[in-house]
Amino acid sequence: MLNELEMIEASTLGHYWIWVISLVGVVLFVLGTPFVLVIATWTLAASILIDYSLLNMGVATSQSIKNFVFLAVPLFVATGDFLTEAGISRKLMHFARSLVGFLPGATSATAVLSCGMFAAVSGSNSATAATIGRLVKDEMAERGISNSFAAATVAAGGIVGIIIPPSVIFIVYGVTVNVPSVDLFIGGFLPGVLMTALVLVIASARTRRKEPGVGIRSMSLATISRTAVGAWAGFVAIGMIFGGLYFGLLSPTEAAGVVTIYCMVMAILAWRKERRFSASYFVSILLRSAGITGIIVPLVAFSVIFQEVTSIMGLPEFVQALVENIGAQYGTALAILVMMGIIVAVGALTESVAVVLILGPIFAPVAIALGIDPVHWGVAFVIGTAIGFITPPYGLNLFVVSAVCGAPYSSVVRNVLPYVAPLVLLWAFITFSPWTTSVLRIMLQ
Repeated sequence: MLNELEMIEASTLGHYWIWVISLVGVVLFVLGTPFVLVIATWTLAASILIDYSLLNMGVATSQSIKNFVFLAVPLFVATGDFLTEAGISRKLMHFARSLVGFLPGATSATAVLSCGMFAAVSGSNSATAATIGRLVKDEMAERGISNSFAAATVAAGGIVGIIIPPSVIFIVYGVTVNVPSVDLFIGGFLPGVLMTALVLVIASARTRRKEPGVGIRSMSLATISRTAVGAWAGFVAIGMIFGGLYFGLLSPTEAAGVVTIYCMVMAILAWRKERRFSASYFVSILLRSAGITGIIVPLVAFSVIFQEVTSIMGLPEFVQALVENIGAQYGTALAILVMMGIIVAVGALTESVAVVLILGPIFAPVAIALGIDPVHWGVAFVIGTAIGFITPPYGLNLFVVSAVCGAPYSSVVRNVLPYVAPLVLLWAFITFSPWTTSVLRIMLQ
């Protein structure tokens, strides 16, 4: 009896200290400590408190990153850098301008459409926002549009970087929850197009007085054809990815490798033509991509341990039971809305990779129990994390565009809010409309 009491007291004391270190972790994060350090410290301390073997930590972290699919992450990031260096990004923007130049707020509309095109190659939201932000900020300033509004528009348009395939986050989600990444890519295409269209309409409406429309009659097929030919290299890159993935010729990692080599060759040719080729600069681009991977991979490793520790503590079962109970008592719709609220709330506070790795394994079984297709839920889940990119207080895209466009963060936040509410409504529409992620998969079967 005494031993049982001692075990209960030890368990209670352990849970007490876990609450303490959790509070310390929150404080450290709010004070600016990188999330990877917070989660690493928490998992280490919690493992000790619940007697989780540290040897298991080493094995689990090393095994979690030995996945061939993760090679696609640095490759897609490098692809975006090489696209910009080869001048392909700017040519894609010229093509976008030829399509929407007749609209009111044509420059803002061009920026948003360019984000969608760049996303179809880069697979990264931050790379999309940073690249397009650099390219459009001066032109938008010439039209009398503030840097803060330009930054907010690019941030909102850039969230489709992880929705329109290829997508780094779809790869991470697929590996984490055991859902085919290619199916997620196909399922994310139409929602990504819808999100781009929505942001484009809002941006056009908000800048119509700064830049009145010139009418659809001003659209020139000759200009569209000329700019399309000029952007041929970008279309080839997009075709390599889409064709290779959707016709089963290439895996996501293989597609990333092929398109990266292609864009690298195009960048080298552009450098040689301009006589500015530099081996050191070439290496710096690769190191930049490796640096981003160096942020993602430790998050993956420690998030796996986080999942195991919280599983031992019974947290996933508690959350799953809570949501399922809400669904049983109040209906499936409310259970889905609760999960959506948690996703966007957590996504507003931390990086999307962390959201996927922490909440993905918890909510995926709940969604299946509620009768939701795993691929559809995966797309809806990632859309929620994408909206988190522009949701204060964290909002990764907001920090990226604030730095790139030289706009105060607080001002960017004020300008991005009119985009957030419509995107949340569209997210709800997509989540409750399974056909949005299945129609293209059915067509390609």
